[in-house]
Amino acid sequence: MRLKMNFCRISLLLTAAAVPAGALVAQVATPAAQAGEAATGAAALPLEQGEGRAVATKLADDLLTSFVYRQQAIQYADMLRRNAAAGRYDGGNRGDLARLITDDLQAVHKDGHLHVSPAEASPGPGSGPRAEAAVPRKFPPLIQSAKTIAPGIGYIRFTAFMGRDEELAAIRKWLADNRDAQTLIFDLRNHHGGGLDEMDVIFPYLFAERTPLVKMAVAKYIHDQGRYSAGDRPTIQTAIEGDQVVDTHFAIPGEDTPLRKAKVYVLVSNATASAAEHFALALKSTGRATLIGEPTTGANHFGGSQPISDHFAVWMPVGRTYDIKTGKDWEGGGIAPDIAIDPAQALVVALEKSGLSHDQALALNSTEVPAEPVHRDKLRSR
Repeated sequence: MRLKMNFCRISLLLTAAAVPAGALVAQVATPAAQAGEAATGAAALPLEQGEGRAVATKLADDLLTSFVYRQQAIQYADMLRRNAAAGRYDGGNRGDLARLITDDLQAVHKDGHLHVSPAEASPGPGSGPRAEAAVPRKFPPLIQSAKTIAPGIGYIRFTAFMGRDEELAAIRKWLADNRDAQTLIFDLRNHHGGGLDEMDVIFPYLFAERTPLVKMAVAKYIHDQGRYSAGDRPTIQTAIEGDQVVDTHFAIPGEDTPLRKAKVYVLVSNATASAAEHFALALKSTGRATLIGEPTTGANHFGGSQPISDHFAVWMPVGRTYDIKTGKDWEGGGIAPDIAIDPAQALVVALEKSGLSHDQALALNSTEVPAEPVHRDKLRSR
């Protein structure tokens, strides 16, 4: 079964639900399960005889044909085949197997997206160009806060970029309401990632000239097989570079408002993941924003969920996003802030730099409480 990926929408990372074939590319993480939480649904079903070996062997083949780096794929595949032959994947339930294989993969090479999950009988994102993305269970609102937090200062806090019409309209309204702001603050401290649609709404307000932001590369054979596309959008320019298809993401100027000259602060933490890191790097590398907080998650490689069997899926990284100037991506290490500070204090610092007193900044910070922790003690990509 072939998965066609399209960068304009969302698949799910770290969720128990497998995304059906036809789901679109994504970089989004759902809230992690609590330690010791009992498996339910498909995850609680016992493995059938030989199922674990079959899943590991099929995954080894899939990695060799799809994973972003060939040498790492070979090492992953060799490990899976050795472990399968030794009987490592013969017991337990489906949730146990998914966790065990994922841990084994991460022990070979840490990757912020690569993981196996049991398939749930639940709907996933649609595959149409304007299909509504399914919001993962336990997700906070996709836009947690959008306001004028103080005179001349616009503030918005995201959970994910899901590309839904409701959130895109809310962002446009927030930008319109704050069109004369001297400062915009984007709070990405517990942003799970997603797609490009929200970025393509925001960036036209911040740039006065057509500006290249980042590049996204995928193997040409994957692109030619119809398994990945950045989508037909004016902000993407596609070129063939050797054995790769490289998409350059551009900011295209929109209405001329005072926001083109506004100060921009982006709040980041080690829970800022994937497409949120794309957003942060785009603004940092162009000098358009100041990043405040701590290094981001380090989940760079984009891709999507594809089936391994009727009962398991893998989130398969097929490409990477990287800095146009340096050619480097952020896998594993994250994106460093311009101002390093405890992420819990990042909004205070941004408000002070926007002209508020320390006491004023503290008072406003106390009213804006992110729905999830802004720091994680353990990250899979590091």
